Parts: sequence; C-alpha cells; structure tokens
Amino acid sequence: MIELRLDAQADIASFMQGFQMGSACTLAEAPQGRILFGSWSGEDVVIVRTAGYCWEINCHGGTIAVHRICQDLAAAGLRSDIEGSASNESFQGRIERVTNEALLKCRTRKTAGLVLAQQDGRLLKFASDLQSESDDKSRSARQHMQRWQSVAQHLTKPWRVAIVGEPNVGKSSLINTIAGLQRSIVSATPGTTRDLVEADIVVRGWMFRLIDTAGVRSDSDSLTEQLGIVQSLALLGDCEMICLVVDGSSGQFESVLMDRLKKVEVPICVVRNKYDILSDSENTGVPLCASSLDSVHAVTATVDVSAKTGFGISELLTWIAETAVPEEPLTEIALPFVELFGPA
Repeated sequence: MIELRLDAQADIASFMQGFQMGSACTLAEAPQGRILFGSWSGEDVVIVRTAGYCWEINCHGGTIAVHRICQDLAAAGLRSDIEGSASNESFQGRIERVTNEALLKCRTRKTAGLVLAQQDGRLLKFASDLQSESDDKSRSARQHMQRWQSVAQHLTKPWRVAIVGEPNVGKSSLINTIAGLQRSIVSATPGTTRDLVEADIVVRGWMFRLIDTAGVRSDSDSLTEQLGIVQSLALLGDCEMICLVVDGSSGQFESVLMDRLKKVEVPICVVRNKYDILSDSENTGVPLCASSLDSVHAVTATVDVSAKTGFGISELLTWIAETAVPEEPLTEIALPFVELFGPA
C-alpha cells in the first residue's frame, strides 16, 4: 500500500496522471472513504481517500509494482510512503532489510559473500529492468529470475537431498560416511531407521541437508515401521533431489518404491553401494537392476560407492553440487530474492 499526503492547494489529478480511472467519480470529487477502481501502467489499482488530503493506493503486483508507482509519483514531485506489514520503508530499505536478514542466516563464506554483494544497488537496477517498457529488457529480466531464484533461496537454506532405498542397502552408513559423524543408527535389522534423520553438509560452499529415511519394503508387519515407510515416500515430493541407494549385488527393487519414483520430477541419482564387496564381474559401473529403472525418467546418473571405504563419495558429492548449481553465479550477478520479487 502507498500512502500520499498532500497540502490543501495540491491538485491530486495533476500528480496522478498515471492513474486511468475505471470509476465515474473523479479523484478531486471523491468523498472520504470512496473506493475508486482503475489501472496504473497496466497494473490494476484501488485508490481510497482516507482523509481530506490523504490517499491510499493499493495494488496486487507485489513490491515491484509498488516501486514502479512510487517512481512515477517521485517524478511528479510527490513523496510517498510504502507501508509494509510491519513498518514503512522504501524499496531500497526493503532490500537492505531482506539482505541483512539473509546475511544472518548464511552458514558459509561463499553464500555470505554473495548476499553482501547484493547491497550495491544491483537489485534496484534489476527491479527497474523487470518493469521496463522494453520487451527485450523485461523478458531478459524474467528469464534471469527463473534461472537464479532457486540459488537465491538457497543462500540461506540448504538443498534437501532424500536418501532412499530398501532396508539394509547402506543408507545410514552412507550418510555417516559423508557427514563424518554418527548421525544415523546403523543396524542389520530391517526397519531400524523409522524417523527421518538429517545431516547438514557443505559442498563447494553450498549447504545441503541429507535426509535418511526408513527402508521401503512391502512385507513389514510393524505399524511403526509402516508409518516410517509412508513418511519416506511422502518426502520424495518435498525435496530437491534424490539419492536412490541400492545394494550393488541385488537386481530387485520394491514395486511400491518404483511406483512412487516414477511420479517424482526432481533429479535422481542411483547410488550403487557396497562396491568394495562386489566381484570383478559385478564392478561394471552399471547397476544390475537397470532394467527396473527404465520407467523412472528422472534418473540422471549412476554412481558406484562404498560407504565402508569411501570409494565414489567424491563423485556422488560432485553430482549433488552440480545438480543443485549447474552454473556458479558470478560475484556481480543479481540474485532475485523471493521476498523482494515474489516467485519466478
């Protein structure tokens, strides 16, 4: 919402030439409390006279639309106050607040540096490009937002990586090896992991959250384990990528797991564990169960690993990092925070 306060001699219509009336009543004639409908540079707006010389402008286009109207008002010689949910602030003030809050949440030197760089005015320029009357400039800005908004969001929160598979394929051992500490319970008893267990790691300066899940099997007779399996399958729709851990010597998959993976849209890496105990004939780098994965179209890679020896862990972490950030942002790039620009 934008609030205008004028003096008694001001002609409201002369300052609000960008407003195209959609109501019969004019701005000057509007009584206090009268709601006027119209548009401002193509943005639907509602204007209300709240006092004799005080007006409110409301629009639905988010911060960018509000900023554009304020620029028009400033060009006409008016000062406007933007009212947020908690306080009045300019768009520049909002940028400073959002980036300062983000800086406090950063957990790596890289992400903190990228957030600090956003305070040099580049986000104001990006906002201007986004609302530019030039189709080429605004289109380029929208494409930029679609490309980089996920990275901007993950400056302060980790990418979620689900570690899924059947019981006893080594999911917990894999997480323990990667994280370097005993975060998950490791046991040969099927159904040991019943709750989601998380471990945060840093790869190439980016934060990732590995989520250990209950082993998925259809023959469980334990209600507690069954609830854990349901929770594991539900997680697949709430993560950014999936590591499907398989026993390298096995050629079978649980059908309930395969049916769920066919429906996910996030990238999947097949992690062929226990590489250290496979025979030479099995160490082909190609999962024996590949035919079972033909209908799981989200599979983008296969990695052989050994949670026991650490073999292949570096290759797996490379897949995780490059899947999340296929192109590293340059230090001079504008990263469009969703808190400022809304979702892409």
